[in-house]
Amino acid sequence: MAKCLVFVIGFLGLCWQVGCGQHKYDNYTLLRIIPNHDQHLQKLAELPLDEEISHGEVEVLKRSYGLNDSTDVLVSPNSKKLFEQFAVKNGMPVVTKHYYGRSFEALERVSRRRLREAFRVYGYNSFDAIKSYLDDLKFRKAELVRLQPLGYSYQRRAMSLVKISKDPSAGNPIIFIDAGIHAREWVAPAMAMYIIHRLVTDSGARELDGLDWYILPVVNPDGYEYTRSSRSQRLWRKTRSKTARDCYGVDGNRNYGFKWGVSGVSNNPCDKETYAGPKPFSEPETQMVRNVMMTYRDRIKLYVSLHAYGQYLVYPWGYTGGSLPTSWRKLDSLARKVSNAVQNAGGQPFKVLSAGQWYPAAGGSDDFAFGAAGIPYSYTMELTDGYEFVYPENNLATILPQLYEGFRTFAEEIKQEFGYASRSSLGSITKQAALNHKVNFVHCDLARN
Repeated sequence: MAKCLVFVIGFLGLCWQVGCGQHKYDNYTLLRIIPNHDQHLQKLAELPLDEEISHGEVEVLKRSYGLNDSTDVLVSPNSKKLFEQFAVKNGMPVVTKHYYGRSFEALERVSRRRLREAFRVYGYNSFDAIKSYLDDLKFRKAELVRLQPLGYSYQRRAMSLVKISKDPSAGNPIIFIDAGIHAREWVAPAMAMYIIHRLVTDSGARELDGLDWYILPVVNPDGYEYTRSSRSQRLWRKTRSKTARDCYGVDGNRNYGFKWGVSGVSNNPCDKETYAGPKPFSEPETQMVRNVMMTYRDRIKLYVSLHAYGQYLVYPWGYTGGSLPTSWRKLDSLARKVSNAVQNAGGQPFKVLSAGQWYPAAGGSDDFAFGAAGIPYSYTMELTDGYEFVYPENNLATILPQLYEGFRTFAEEIKQEFGYASRSSLGSITKQAALNHKVNFVHCDLARN
């Protein structure tokens, strides 16, 4: 059956190139194929799901990390029957969502209406609305909020880093959060903006005591706005840079310069999903994140990249599932504390594991933060489950506060390990260790260039 799928998907790819049909999500079907035996996982691993083969006729929305965790594929009417037959033949349960694109909002109408609306804390806001809100916040909460210009996206959208601190001169440990590198994952920028909102409006919050928060709420504004432009573009993932052969975009989370290109990437510029770019940091957007990490590497103690979906909290390494960093137990322990905090607040627990044990993919921001910048805690947080990339906006008021409890736990742990008390107790030993740490990572950076 797998060989048959290779042939048929290859033919569908030819049709895609010569114009046999147009990509219409309205008639696509989402198939959630659920492995409940080890043989099922092996069969799923053998499936020809590459974009280079399918050319948009089959899109992988999520891969299985283990038993009973679904592989989600979005299939055209032409390929739907083949995948259903594959699942039945191999005894795998399938959950089907027909006419998947019809669940998308009528974005042409909604986007125009929302251009006239104010920023909504529990909403999916335009990039312009987000930017206006942050500009206003800089003046209304000047004692807490600063905006640091970072540069411009490929399509010349101005991007700024939000810095939130009670005392910017104190040299506090930094928590750095980014979101929205994948354009279609709207809940991620919504979560980043909610964190900003809570930090500056909760008068009794302890999250700002002895910590600075740096947040980049939309790393890929060009792609984000593209997904808002029409229903047919709602599932766009990449940036919007011009690549080759009239194709556009790079997967920003395959574009970082640590173990770039060694696994889980495509070299095809027309791949709609995982094209890693012509070289590391080819995209101005990933360059900005890199620059923040490297500029503040001595103070950033926690990096979290917000994504969707599946309710995962994963840590390095992402480029391989065959090895773990020496400090993996600390990474794993903190992730589980965060998961417990979210669950205690009424939310879903996270699946905690290394990113490479889920599926290997090189060039991710979490690996770069940990392996190149030397940030001691680095995570990718996949928000929500059950709605894929179209998480209902009216559920945000419930889920965002639940998820925020996880960030309160992050903050307490970072303060405990890196705050004033822990720093002062180490004395001169800390200074020498920090010097050695810095020298070691400078050596590593030179070795990796």
